[in-house]
Amino acid sequence: MRNVRKSARILLINELDQLLLLQMKELLVKTEDTLPGEPVWFTAGGGLERGETFEEAARRELWEETGFTDVKWGPLVWIREVDVLFRDLPTRFVEYYFVARTKETKVKMDRFTLEEKEGYLSHHWWSIEELRMTNERIYPEKLAELLAPILVGDFPETPLLIK
Repeated sequence: MRNVRKSARILLINELDQLLLLQMKELLVKTEDTLPGEPVWFTAGGGLERGETFEEAARRELWEETGFTDVKWGPLVWIREVDVLFRDLPTRFVEYYFVARTKETKVKMDRFTLEEKEGYLSHHWWSIEELRMTNERIYPEKLAELLAPILVGDFPETPLLIK
């Protein structure tokens, strides 16, 4: 039987239409595409705690990983399911992606877990142009293409299933 890890992810967008991504050494997750310890960029967010909804997890994770609380929350726009090895166990990640807008840009990482502190490399507010041009490993795949309609407020009626 495969484990399931439910996660809330946040598409945190600032006033310049830049998306916050965190760069971490991939220490806990192994895929066919990544090597252990390889740098990977991804959105803020993380696993649900017992009894927590995806929305509650998104708010908590955003506060823990950025210190931000004054954000304007938007809709759930994407759902991503991917099979990986998580802590060496076959695991299906089920990720719900929520839009959030902020005026803040100074990220505070003093609430990171020990694992996050060990894996953290950097963070960056990415423009859509930077996302289109980069050769860095970013998840989810095709992020620039997926993000373009979100930046202009064109949200899907129902969440899109993405890779």
